[in-house]
Amino acid sequence: MKSQILAQIVNEWTPGLTKEKQIVALFEKVRDIPYGTIGSRDPLEVYNCNTGTCSGKHELLKSLYHEIGMETKDYVAMHRFADMDIEYPNNIKAILKRSNIIDPHNFFKINTNGKWLTVDITWDKPLKKYGFPVNENWDGKSDMNICVIPISISQQDDPIAFKKREIAKLSEEVQKDRLIFLDELTKWVGTLRNKQ
Repeated sequence: MKSQILAQIVNEWTPGLTKEKQIVALFEKVRDIPYGTIGSRDPLEVYNCNTGTCSGKHELLKSLYHEIGMETKDYVAMHRFADMDIEYPNNIKAILKRSNIIDPHNFFKINTNGKWLTVDITWDKPLKKYGFPVNENWDGKSDMNICVIPISISQQDDPIAFKKREIAKLSEEVQKDRLIFLDELTKWVGTLRNKQ
């Protein structure tokens, strides 16, 4: 059933395109799903809600790439949202100031013609003018930039399980602040999109 739905999405988003053009078109479609937390990383929920964080959006794009026969490898970059060169509003700055939130960030690599390319679609295009590092104009043949400032990067067989373990290592207070931060970030970027 899931594969049928993924095949329908591929057909809807990339009708009649060659595989090379499908790779780029699917990247653009999933990248521009608005960033935001929906409490799920399930690829079909991200598609249906048209919202997702790095985990959910990457799970959706990976699933679509698998549907067209592409091989992928998962990676996680540990990072701090506070390190990003973004002018957050005061309520978000306050959360980041009181809690040192070290967060696991998903991205993956795709095998094209024997070359492994970095793919990161975290931030949707409208957020670029507010300082978010958005990958655009991708040719399907080169590495994308990682959309955070990594402290460390590791390949992971199960990035979702790894993320859960890393988040569980945070103190209860920091875990709460992380959830508050993600919720406030989702609300804020929603207001930025409404200014477009």
